This record gives sequence, C-alpha cells and structure tokens, in this order.
Amino acid sequence: MCLMDLLQCSQKLRSKCKRRRSMSLDNLPDGLLLEILLHLPLQSVFQCKCVSNRWCSLISTPYFTHRYVSHLHTNLQPFTLLFECKDDQSITRVLATNSEEEPKLKSLAAYVHRQSEHLWLEASCNDFLLWRAKDDGVPSPMSVYYVTNPITRQCIALPPITLPYHRSWIQAGLICSYDYNKKQLSFSVVLIPYFRDKLREFKVYIFSSNTREWSEPMVLCLDPEGFELTHFALCAVPYKSLLFWCSNSGRLLGIDPYNTRCCRSFEQPIGWEFDKEADCFGVCRGCLRICQISMFYTRFSSILRIWELKDYDNEGGGKWYLEHEVSVNQLVSKKSPWLTEHVQQKYPLPLVLAFHPNDGDILYLAIELKVLLCNLRSKTVEVFCDIPHEPDTWNDKCNIINFVLPSWPTPIPFAPSQNGA
Repeated sequence: MCLMDLLQCSQKLRSKCKRRRSMSLDNLPDGLLLEILLHLPLQSVFQCKCVSNRWCSLISTPYFTHRYVSHLHTNLQPFTLLFECKDDQSITRVLATNSEEEPKLKSLAAYVHRQSEHLWLEASCNDFLLWRAKDDGVPSPMSVYYVTNPITRQCIALPPITLPYHRSWIQAGLICSYDYNKKQLSFSVVLIPYFRDKLREFKVYIFSSNTREWSEPMVLCLDPEGFELTHFALCAVPYKSLLFWCSNSGRLLGIDPYNTRCCRSFEQPIGWEFDKEADCFGVCRGCLRICQISMFYTRFSSILRIWELKDYDNEGGGKWYLEHEVSVNQLVSKKSPWLTEHVQQKYPLPLVLAFHPNDGDILYLAIELKVLLCNLRSKTVEVFCDIPHEPDTWNDKCNIINFVLPSWPTPIPFAPSQNGA
C-alpha cells in the first residue's frame, strides 16, 4: 500500500469516527426514534417526554399512541392487587403483583404508599383511583374525594360534599365512559349511603366530570323486592357502562350514573347459600364473576364456587353459569406441605382476595399472612407473596382492588398534566 493510500484510509477512519461521535438519539430520524420508543415500558415512555420538546411532541401524537397500543395488543396487561390494610398506621400497601411485570409496578407501589398516608383508597376504574381524605383526628362534616392516575401522576380534587352518614358508611364507586361522537372522556363518582331495609328507591350522590358538580338523584330499582346494601358490601365494579354493587345475598344492582331511573338487577345464582355472604365480586376475562365459600357441616368441608354472568346484553339478558366448584380439602401445595395443612383445616377459611383478570382458572387467596395463587383447574395452591403487615380487620370485609395497567394511560379530564394529592 502506497503512502497516498494510507493517507486516504486514515482520513476515512477519522471521518467515520467523527460521524460516530456526532451520532446520538437526537440525530435519529423520527421513524427510527419512534421504533425505539415503542419497545420501552409505559412508565419509561412517559419519562422520555421530559427529555426534549421533540421527544414530547413525538410521544404525544395519536399515531404513536396507536402504534404503542397495537404493539402491546398481544401481550397480557400487568396488574397488581391493592389491599387497603387498615392497620394502626392506616397504610395502603401493594400486596401482590404479576411477577413478570413487577419492575414496571414498583413506582406504582411507592405512589400508592405515599398517597395512603393521608387518603383512603375507595375504588378504581381503568387506571383511575378514587381516594377519600382522612379526618386526621379532626372531625369535619365535609368529605373530600380525589381522582388520580398513578401512571401519569395526574390528580384532581372533587368539590367537598356533605353526607348524611359517617364516611365509613358510604359505598363509593368510580366509572369512566367515552363519547366516540364528541371524542371526549368523562368519569362519574357514585356514593351510596348505607341503608338497612330493602328499598326500591333511594338517594345517591353523583359527581360528573362533565358538569364538575355533585347531584343527588333518586335511584329506582325495578326489582319488586328492592335492593339491600349492607355496611360491609364489596367494592363497586364498573362493567358495561354501569356500576354494579353486590349485596350479601348475592344479588346485583347496576346503576347508570347518567340515568339513575334505569337500573339493572340480577338474582342470586342457582346453588347460592343464602345465609352466607359473597366472598368476592369482580371481572375476569371481560365477564362479571361472583364467588362464595360455603361450609357444609355434614361433610366437614368447605366448597368454593365461582359463577360467571354470561349472555349479558343491554336488553336485560344475562344468566349465571357455574364455572368452578372445588372442595377446599382438595387444594394441595406441591412445594409447601405446611400450606396444604393450613388450607385444608376447617378454620379459618381462606380469604378470597380477587380473580385473575386474564386467567379464569386463577384465584387469589390469603391465609396465614400469605397471598396464595390458587389454580382451580389443577386444584393446587402456592404462596405468591407475603403480606407485609397484619391488618387489624383481617377477618372483616377488606377493600381489595385489582388494578390493571392499560396499554396506554387514561388522561383525567380537566386535570393538570402532573400533580399529587
């Protein structure tokens, strides 16, 4: 190789190194940068919006949102169980997470922990959480509620409201809806004061994000027997544009916050034990489910049953079908013999925490300060995680929320981009 060739080669190398040094993510074309951002976790995507105006504009486009949601469409959405542990510190703790997605949920756990220092967790819908301000030792006739999105850190305070009963005697629900014609998202908060008798008509308190005001409409239950909502009712479940409550007798009442004179009601499933309350109520694979553990003293065993509401439509259709019927004595642990012994003993019965949102065979239980993953098809039960603190009200109705992370976070109407309650 001659000297001229060496000089040309050296010049090319210096030019190539210079180009490499100048190459950065800021120099990438939008198309390539978008493909990189599509593979990031959701929380990281929102952190990237703070890098530069260009990145923020790119991530904020409807095109990026559509591509990101489509990219995650085939993947199961991560979720976490939020268990309101009413201990001496009044702390809301994250008890269980999807282990494969746990790193993505660490910031959520920290956020919920901070909020629970001065707020009670009441309900959820999509990625919204409904909170109620604590008294902090100073009784007040006014109640203040907050709606937050722990993913985007958005938070709004609802107007204070005076309620006829103590806050702990109020059942709260949260539901979101989307108007495809106006391309507008809205949410409603529904509060039901406790009442003992079966009523066909009763007052509720509804906040609408459209009006930004509270209203006090009357709910008309078309069931001739009326509806009974007890003090220890399970959390409200948003489903098909309605907020559903489950009574201790296993009957459902669905309230439309935009038309309280039009409600849906469903009788108990066939095989329901009337002197035993519901143990769990929620949504699995897009269908309403209800669970009850019945104690048969003649058999000296407990039977766990799960019913699913199928053939649901807006015309009044819907029928309960028995999905699972398993004797608790049949549940075994392949990894922990001591767990088999504890689960199969007569007392205490396992506490049913929640349904798995995607797998109809999985149920989450709790016993001996352990969260258990129960596979009803294989009749196996294993320790999923430890309960970090023993609650004082372990045997009472506990506020357990299954928080499912969406493919793309839902913006709270008229809320600041980031805030904290």
